[in-house]
Amino acid sequence: MPKLNTMNNNQCSTQAITQLYFELSNAGDLSTIKELIDPQATYSSANTGLYYGVFDIMTMMTAFFKSQQTLNWRIDSIQALTEYITEVHFTCHSIDALGQTTERTGIERIVVVDGLIRHIEVR
Repeated sequence: MPKLNTMNNNQCSTQAITQLYFELSNAGDLSTIKELIDPQATYSSANTGLYYGVFDIMTMMTAFFKSQQTLNWRIDSIQALTEYITEVHFTCHSIDALGQTTERTGIERIVVVDGLIRHIEVR
């Protein structure tokens, strides 16, 4: 599992893991994303619901990625709320299976403990 430990500073590694998560999402690399997620992680989104555990989270993500022709997230801003929590303001551009283009903005909070994502919250 890829665990980032930059200078033994959890805050730095939290931001680095958050940025890596967005980069992997843009690349559609779900297998590496799976390695970043704690087995008992939770995921909460107003659009998709609440998920528990890496299996359920990855099942949801896989279906979401398959429903889109293209997905691209841009990090508009990123800040550490605590040494464990990063908040990202983002813009997502997507084209769905029918060719419909969408642009939406949102806030994503990611909790990282011991180099793994423990919780993702999307608003």
